[in-house]
Amino acid sequence: METHSALVVGASGGIGRAISTQLAKDGWQILAHGRDDGKLQATKQAVEQGGGVCTTFSADLSDPTGVTQLAEWANSQSGFSAVVWTAGGGKSVDSGPDALEEWQRTLAVILHAPMRLVGLTLPVLKQQQGSYLFIAGMYAKIGMSRMAAHCAGRHGLEGFCKALFEEVREDGVSVTLLHPGFVFSPLSNLERLDPEKMIQTEDIAAMVSLAINMPVQTCVSEMVVRPQRSPYR
Repeated sequence: METHSALVVGASGGIGRAISTQLAKDGWQILAHGRDDGKLQATKQAVEQGGGVCTTFSADLSDPTGVTQLAEWANSQSGFSAVVWTAGGGKSVDSGPDALEEWQRTLAVILHAPMRLVGLTLPVLKQQQGSYLFIAGMYAKIGMSRMAAHCAGRHGLEGFCKALFEEVREDGVSVTLLHPGFVFSPLSNLERLDPEKMIQTEDIAAMVSLAINMPVQTCVSEMVVRPQRSPYR
């Protein structure tokens, strides 16, 4: 039986872990990336408890060398045919001279790193007629105070993915953008938000599963997922 492996970038986070466990249930072998080894091992354990197979790789996405090493590792894995990008990061800062270093770090993680990973893995995914899926979020659609680099990076990622799809669609490679609204996580402000009305990580995992398991003649190019009811208290 042919092996299919999916690289989940940011698998140590809540969304990444939910995606990893769901795809494992779908029959994918999971290539789990993260920075926090403890959380990464927890993801591996969750996948294996569900009967899945998971191997891990730790890399700093703000370092181009780390992204290159991640790509080389994924390319070497049997059946590698999908990349699911969930990684994010960066701080909220006032625009001005003091923001330059943080802007550079944020853009390195949320824009330059995924572009570099695509460039280095694309030959393999073309051979496999594989899939790329990027969780960009609502910062790809809006502007927000003190979030200049986040918005710039996410807008840039959206443009990159749309251009990439046009470039690789005839090669059978699918490219999907997923934009979730309020997702419940340990970082959620529960004084302002009701977790029961927020999107759950399992909901995001279900959307990812739908997109990358579509028949080869179909590509889900973009999805916007919002809470049905306003989560504000």
